[in-house]
Amino acid sequence: MKKLLLSAIISSASFCVFAQTPTWDFESWTGTEPAGWISENELMIIGNPQSVFEETAPANVHGGAKAMRLLSVTMTSPVVGLPNPIGLAAPGKLVSFAPKFGMQYTSRPALVNFWYKYTPAAGDTAEFLIFLWNSTTGDTLGSAYWNTGTAVSAYTAQGVPIIYDPAFSAELPDSMALTFSSSRLFNANYTFCTNCGKAGSTLWVDDISFSGWNGINENLSAEGVTLFPNPAKEFVNIAVDALDEAYSVTAYDVTGRSVSTTPLSLTTHGMNRKSGMINTSTLPSGLYSYSVVDKSGAPLRTGKFNVVR
Repeated sequence: MKKLLLSAIISSASFCVFAQTPTWDFESWTGTEPAGWISENELMIIGNPQSVFEETAPANVHGGAKAMRLLSVTMTSPVVGLPNPIGLAAPGKLVSFAPKFGMQYTSRPALVNFWYKYTPAAGDTAEFLIFLWNSTTGDTLGSAYWNTGTAVSAYTAQGVPIIYDPAFSAELPDSMALTFSSSRLFNANYTFCTNCGKAGSTLWVDDISFSGWNGINENLSAEGVTLFPNPAKEFVNIAVDALDEAYSVTAYDVTGRSVSTTPLSLTTHGMNRKSGMINTSTLPSGLYSYSVVDKSGAPLRTGKFNVVR
């Protein structure tokens, strides 16, 4: 099923990888779009109705002051390759009047979490999909798919496990794409469907997060790694024992974004110890993960640390 879904997505969409981090709590908007997201709203210029809205009604917001509301609408000026009716949003941007989906992403979370409400038109389903890939190797490392046709009137937490291909367990992604849709996107055989949705279906989404960001191999541990101070303020010293191939350490925030890479060097305080200092002076308070890698980028050790201001 995953391969069929991925084939459908790739064949029907256009991808570019952008450095910008999209809003995950939908508190930031640019015009009619959530910051860093793209939707059918870009096609309002050719007379199509708006389908993604900045939701501010307290009853329709989970956290903060805003959420994203997707409404399935029938395009009056249909576009080849896009579903119609449509109520779809994804991180990305408009490039030369063409939608481009995707963003830089360099971690392997176990779960995508979000809060949602849903009011389907008869027989419709809301859908969410995500996949992570390495643009250098061309390998698709992980993907996930979720749908529901059940009406949900109060915000409900949803966690979607990401399934990783074991053939690429020693590989980091550099790109990610995800999509929310208020209407059905796929046929029963998981091929892409451009006219399966129902106008009027409404999906609210808020407070997206990622969890289980423990490096690129869930079987790795922090064995032989010493971090101090932890919690940190200005810096974290890291020391790695008995691991000659340790080359550098990369730190990630809770969204999986790489925030620093620090080289490791032999220390004079031990015959077989490598160490480095992670600069945390510009990082906001919160939980961070790290991955110790060899020169090729293969993971060796993973763990977590806190920054407290």
